[in-house]
Amino acid sequence: MSVNVERARRIMGEEGVDAVIASTLENNFYFGGFWVDGQELFPLDSESYTVVPASAPDGGIVVCSIGSADLTLEGHPTLAGVITFGTFFRDIVDGIPLDEDEQIVSDITQRHMTGRSSVDALVEALTTLGVARGTVAVDERGPNRSLIASLEAVLPDATFVPASHLLRNIRAVKMPDEIEKITAALRVTEKGLRAAFDAFRVGVTEREIQQVFNSTVVAEGAKPGFTLVRFGKGLALGQIPAGDIELREGDFAFFDVGVNLGGYKSDIGRLVFFGEPSDEIRELFDASKAGQQAAIDMMRPGVVAKDVFATAVQTVIDAGIPTYRRQHVGHGIGVEYYDLPVLTPDSDTVLEAGMVFEVETPYYRLGIGGAFIEDTVVVTETGAEIITTLSRDLIVLDVK
Repeated sequence: MSVNVERARRIMGEEGVDAVIASTLENNFYFGGFWVDGQELFPLDSESYTVVPASAPDGGIVVCSIGSADLTLEGHPTLAGVITFGTFFRDIVDGIPLDEDEQIVSDITQRHMTGRSSVDALVEALTTLGVARGTVAVDERGPNRSLIASLEAVLPDATFVPASHLLRNIRAVKMPDEIEKITAALRVTEKGLRAAFDAFRVGVTEREIQQVFNSTVVAEGAKPGFTLVRFGKGLALGQIPAGDIELREGDFAFFDVGVNLGGYKSDIGRLVFFGEPSDEIRELFDASKAGQQAAIDMMRPGVVAKDVFATAVQTVIDAGIPTYRRQHVGHGIGVEYYDLPVLTPDSDTVLEAGMVFEVETPYYRLGIGGAFIEDTVVVTETGAEIITTLSRDLIVLDVK
């Protein structure tokens, strides 16, 4: 995985920022290059940071607990160093030879005292990078919500400002290897969906179909992120967990699923019929797909996000759903399921080549269900490329 160095330098320069402190799992992964398990297990408490200088966005200093020192072995080779805090013990006995990785962790462990605070370690990192008197943007979405105030108290000559939007803006344009990782996650997701479709039979339950999808993606090395599966009118209440509702001939199933593969995410939505669909649902699906396609056809560098939204919604209305309303028609995807940009009615974001979107125009009608289609799209220099390979038509399975 590579950092978009040129974009990071430009945006940090435009914001007048000398350095950024990343604090969330996703931003640490992006700028540090390794997945901090503790932040995934204990998201409200586990602190970990990457201090990113504007001069070298891929050459930051990792500030982590001593217990996480081993994880830094997977970090970007361009990192400038590791500074630790907290208390953790790995015994080192004279005379026992260490391999290269063990020696690196030993050096990190022995270099720093135990028991000091994360703020102390951050001050050391900022001082080492020469920005302790500069303007530092702090990722305010991390677990320590008083971090800015704590840093201001010990570094009064520095200026601290919020950073979450800046960091997400940097990540909005993907590097080629990031697009490859998103595509790989998507392919695993599609394999899981195909396995789920193959499991359709009279009497199978929502929960059983969900389990087929989850077990398939796990076998491929991915972690299920969300697996929304509902039959029939349950689509309109699609976030309720899959249950014991059984599939019957003529039913349709709603899927909205995503996985985490190596830190990168997928998200895809489909409507699948078990037998011939009703005219009503087919008409709703056709209208929904028409809006999605209109959005994709419009997406290219220079187009404004809110114009894509307006076109998609109006197309769905004109295609047969006069009451259609939406809060967005797509969102970025990458190390987060909802990366920037988001295609909303008030977003002035200008699309750029390398942005990756989930384009969707779902429709929810209580008592009936609705329609759903969501696909992964990469903005290129000349337009937009759909990288989903699963059929985008209304999927109709034979009754068995």
